[in-house]
Amino acid sequence: MIPLKEAQAHVFERIAPLRSMAVPLDECVGLATSQPVFSEESIPPFDNTAVDGFALRFAQVAKASADAPVLVPVAGTVAAGDPPRELPLGSALRIMTGAVIPAGADAVVMVEDTEEAGGGGVKVLRPVRSGENIRVAGSDIAAGSLLFPERTVLGAVHLGVLASAGYVRVPVHRRARVGVISTGSELVDEARPLRPGEIRDSNRHSLRAILSSERVEVVDLGVVPDDEEALRAAFLGPSSQLDAIVTSGGVSVGDFDYTKKVLREISGGEMRWMQVAIRPAKPFAFGLVNGVPLFGLPGNPVSALVSFELFVRPAIRKMHGHGDIFDPILSVRAANSYRRHADGRVHYARALLSAEANGSLAVRSLEGQGSHMLHEMARSNALVICPDGNGYAEGDVVEVLPLGPAAPAR
Repeated sequence: MIPLKEAQAHVFERIAPLRSMAVPLDECVGLATSQPVFSEESIPPFDNTAVDGFALRFAQVAKASADAPVLVPVAGTVAAGDPPRELPLGSALRIMTGAVIPAGADAVVMVEDTEEAGGGGVKVLRPVRSGENIRVAGSDIAAGSLLFPERTVLGAVHLGVLASAGYVRVPVHRRARVGVISTGSELVDEARPLRPGEIRDSNRHSLRAILSSERVEVVDLGVVPDDEEALRAAFLGPSSQLDAIVTSGGVSVGDFDYTKKVLREISGGEMRWMQVAIRPAKPFAFGLVNGVPLFGLPGNPVSALVSFELFVRPAIRKMHGHGDIFDPILSVRAANSYRRHADGRVHYARALLSAEANGSLAVRSLEGQGSHMLHEMARSNALVICPDGNGYAEGDVVEVLPLGPAAPAR
């Protein structure tokens, strides 16, 4: 067996970010910038008001108070979107949030600090400071300043900033196109009764869904039987159109040699079969087929998903140009004990991460830890990382890997 970090290093050294391209703004969520992005415009682009109120010169109302309000004539109204105006001397202009500050005005009195007066005037009930309630041009972002550094993963707020700066397309690492295959003559993906020895294919459906959570374009390559020609066609046929292939089954020591033989042949011997010192997901294969990374995951459903978290998800993030490809490891109090025997492996125990009454996080390992027990995996939202040894006791602080983008349950 080899340590997990050694196996991961072997994989990630052979993964490179996908090429940069200018992608339409609204298609960039989850992608990473391929270069620093600068603003060519100031945000906001002009001085504007942060409130509904009255634009004036602050000196006009320097002595205003609720007991001695200052009466100011109102010379008109400025709405958001109106062209710039000039403030008449000695007057105020009613102004709506977001409107251009009139030339000559240096403050805005909130409408809540005024009272309507007869004859088209307004009573100001308190003084204002110079610049009060004015959003100065460039106060958020100055023209020429850095919006986002390279490798920024773009979310909804990032897109709003880019849109406000006038971006229609953004330089990002393009989205990966990944094929998913399940191998094994025992697998069924049809709505019919099972015959003796058959099982339904679950891995492909789970892997397609989890890849979609990483903003991948998923290509379903179906179920492939244990047949050399069928496997060769499945692996080689679409490879020129893909950025990666994820397959499950056929990588364990006891498996028939069909998948291994074909992959060894078409990878030019570069394919590597590893026994990783972890449980579950010990068997794992990786290599390049026509230059395309191929991830061989175990056939057991839980093993396939754990292997995905440790190898495929970080690799996809590296392809997408992310700076941080691993989810953070949390230190959390164990709500129950986990007993194991020393076997030379690190255990990744399925668990439920949740908030306690005091707001702190706690993690509870689940009873069903078999690599075939997919239903228990569906209940979990985290993996407890349990080093080789006898396990841990309730109340111990343990390391936890949250599963995918899901937030801890509360």
